[in-house]
Amino acid sequence: MEQLIQSAVFHSFKVSATCSSNRATRITEEEGYISSYIVHTKGCGLQRNPWIISANPGQTIQLNLIDFSTNPQSSNLVSCRSVYGFIIEKSLGINQTICGGRHREMALYTSKTNSIQIHLVKNNKENNGEFLIKYKGKYVFLFYI
Repeated sequence: MEQLIQSAVFHSFKVSATCSSNRATRITEEEGYISSYIVHTKGCGLQRNPWIISANPGQTIQLNLIDFSTNPQSSNLVSCRSVYGFIIEKSLGINQTICGGRHREMALYTSKTNSIQIHLVKNNKENNGEFLIKYKGKYVFLFYI
C-alpha cells in the first residue's frame, strides 16, 4: 500500500505541473492515478477545470476508487456517505456520482467511449475524504460471427 501511495503522490506532482486552476487538464497516459491531494492543494479537477481522460480509439476507461477514509475491513452498504465528484461522458449524456465511504477499494466506472471527464468536489466539512482514482485504458474486443 505504501508503494501505491508513493506512486500516486509522484503522479500527482507530475500532473500538478501541467494542471491549471482555470482550464481543463487532459490526461492521455494509458494508466495512472488522480489524488484528492491535488484537488485540495492546487484546485485542479473541479467543475471549472475538470480532468479529461482520453484513451486510444477502440479503448474504454476503467476507473477504481481507493478510499483512505474507509476502514479496510469495512463494507458499508450506505448508498453514498460522501460525494467526491462526478464522472461525465458528455457524448452519451452520462453523469455518475463518485461516492466514498463504502469500501476501501472498489470498481467505480467503466466508460462506454474513449473519453470521460472527472469533476471533483473540493474539501469541505461534509466531504473530507482522502482518495485516489485509478484510471486505465482497456481495449474492447468485438467478435463478429
